[in-house]
Amino acid sequence: FGRSIAFSDGRVFVGAPTRAADVVAQPQGGGRRRGRGPSPVPEDTTPVPEVGRVFEFRYENGNWRETASLGSENERAANFGAAISLEGNTAVIGAPGSGDGHGAAYVYKYDEENGVWEEHSRLAAFSGIRGDRFGTAVAIDGKDVWVGSPAPRGTDTGMVYLYRDEGGELLGAPRRIFLKETVTRDAFGDRIASRGGIAAVSATGMDHQAGAVYVYERNTNGEWEDRGELVSEPDALPALLGEVRECTNGKIGPFDCDGIDLLAFIPGSMLKAEGDSRGVRTNDNWGWTDPVTGREYALIGRNDGTSFFDITDPLNPLLVGDLAKTQNTPPSQLWRDIKFYNEHAFIVADGAGAHGMQVFDMSKLRDVPNMPMVFQPDSHYDLVESVHNIAINTETGFAYLVGADGRESCGGGLHMIDIRDPLNPQFAGCFRDERGTHDVQCAVYRGPDERYEGREICLKANGGFLSVSDVTDKESPVLLGRGTYPNPAYLHQGWLTDDHAYFIMNDESDVIAGNAETTRTTIWDLSDLEDPLLTTMFMGSLPASAHNLYVKGDFVYQANYRYGLHILDITDPENPVEAGMFDTAPYLEGPGFSGAWSNYPFFESGTIIVTSLMEGAFLLRKHD
Repeated sequence: FGRSIAFSDGRVFVGAPTRAADVVAQPQGGGRRRGRGPSPVPEDTTPVPEVGRVFEFRYENGNWRETASLGSENERAANFGAAISLEGNTAVIGAPGSGDGHGAAYVYKYDEENGVWEEHSRLAAFSGIRGDRFGTAVAIDGKDVWVGSPAPRGTDTGMVYLYRDEGGELLGAPRRIFLKETVTRDAFGDRIASRGGIAAVSATGMDHQAGAVYVYERNTNGEWEDRGELVSEPDALPALLGEVRECTNGKIGPFDCDGIDLLAFIPGSMLKAEGDSRGVRTNDNWGWTDPVTGREYALIGRNDGTSFFDITDPLNPLLVGDLAKTQNTPPSQLWRDIKFYNEHAFIVADGAGAHGMQVFDMSKLRDVPNMPMVFQPDSHYDLVESVHNIAINTETGFAYLVGADGRESCGGGLHMIDIRDPLNPQFAGCFRDERGTHDVQCAVYRGPDERYEGREICLKANGGFLSVSDVTDKESPVLLGRGTYPNPAYLHQGWLTDDHAYFIMNDESDVIAGNAETTRTTIWDLSDLEDPLLTTMFMGSLPASAHNLYVKGDFVYQANYRYGLHILDITDPENPVEAGMFDTAPYLEGPGFSGAWSNYPFFESGTIIVTSLMEGAFLLRKHD
C-alpha cells in the first residue's frame, strides 16, 4: 500500500500492487463470488497473490476517508496499481504484470451521476511480448495518455506508447516512442511525468544504470517533439592528479587514511574516451611491468571492458587504450577478472553471457600512435562463457578458471587451460569440488610439507571451507585436504605467504551475516597440506566486509569494500598488526558490497592500484 500515489481535485488514489485478490470461491452450482468477507464455502476459497488494488480517498468534513476501491480481474501477479495517473474524472492505472508480464493499463472514467468509477478501456501493446511490463508508468496530459513499457524487447530496450483521447474514446493505434541510440536494459519508460504539454520519460538503465531523462514537448499542432536528454554529472568525486597528496592527521580531503598517500585518483569518466564513459564502474584490476621498457601498466576491469593505463608516472596516469567486452554479450556485466602470463593478459567476465576468455598481447602497448586506442583481443577461448575468476600459475603456464558457466563449466570447479602458447590456449582438464570454487591460487609448492615439495598445489576458497588440491597431473588432480571453522559465512579468497608456510584468507559475508563484528582475516598453517590448520583469527578494527587480498613480503593488502584498502603487518604471521588504511568510499560505511573491490601491490615502485566500484581507480603508496 502506497507504492504509487496520484492526486487531483480533492481525490487521492493510492496503489497497492502487491495486495492479494479479494477471496474467490467456486460455490456449488457454478458462478463466482467476489468480496472482502469470507466465502460461504471456505474450503473452496483461494486467495490470488499480487493481483493489486487501488484505493480512492477524499477529504470530507475534516477527515480523509476511503470512498472507492478499484481492481481488475483477479489475475495472479498483475500488480494492478503499480502506476497511477489522475486528471479530472479520468484515471489510468498500470498493471505491468498482467498477461504473464506483457502488461496492461486500465482507463477509468468517473460517472458523476452515479458517483462511481467505471472501467472504460483496457490498453495493451498490440505487438507486446512476455516481460515487456507495459503499464509500469502512466501519465495523463489533457487528451494524451502515456504508457511506459520499459523491459527489453530485442534491441528496443524500453518503449513508450502515446494514446490520444478524442471525445472520450482512445482512437487509433498509439504512437510508439523509443530511443534511437539504445542498448539493452535501458528501461526507457520506467517513469513518466507529463503536465501542460511537457513530458519527461526516464530511462533508468541508460549508461550502465547511471540513468537519463528524455523531454518531449507538445507543439501547436498537438504533436509531441523530442526536446533532448537530461543527465547528471558522471562522477561523484573529481579527478585528483599531478601531485602527491600526503596523509596528514588521518585525512586526504574527504578520504580517511593512515600511513598511505594518494598519488592519483581516476574517476569513472576517465576510464574510456571522453564522452563514452558515463556510468562506467570498476571492479577487478591487475598490474604489469613491461620487461623490455620497464614501464608500469594498470589494467582496470570495467563493467563493459578493460582499460589500459600507463602509470609509470603515477601522478599522471595515461589512458593508453580500451579492450571492449566480447561482442554480442550484455552491455553491462558484473565484473571482469584479469591475470598475466608471458606478456599476455587473460581476461574473463561474470554475468556476461557467452563472453569466454579474451587474450591480449601486452606488447602492443609499447607503441600506440593515437591514444586511447580501441583494441581487439588477439585470441578468444570459447569453451566457457561467463567466468567468475581466473588464476594463473606463471611458473607452469596453466590458467585456472572457476565459477564458469556454459559449455565445459567443470561444475563450477577448476577449468584448467594450458596457456604456454598464449594465443593458442588448450583445455587441460577439470577438477570438480564440493560446492564449486569461488576463487583459487595455484603455485609450485615450496613450503614446510616436504611430501609435496615441487608439486603444483591449488588452494581454493569454496564458500564453506578451504580446499587444497594437487593438480600436477591435470588428467588426475587429487584432493588433499580441507579446513573450516564453526561459523563461516562465505570463505571468499586468499593468498599464500612468500614462504608458502601460511595461507591468508578472508570471509566476504561474515560481518553482514552477524558472524563477526569486524573484518575477520584467517591465518592457515600449511605444514600439513592434507590437514590445513587454522592458527589465528585476526579481527580488524572496523565493521568492513572483506573482498580481495594479496600478500607481498611482510604485508597483507586487503580491499575491504566500504572501508577501502587495509594493510596488515604479518612479520609474525600468527599475530598480525594493522599497518595502514585508505578509505576509497568516504560516504559509505558499515558492511556491504560497495567500495574497494581489489588491489594490486606488486610493483617494484611501490605504487598500489585499488579499484573502488562506483568511485574509480586509486593509485596509492604506503609509507616506508
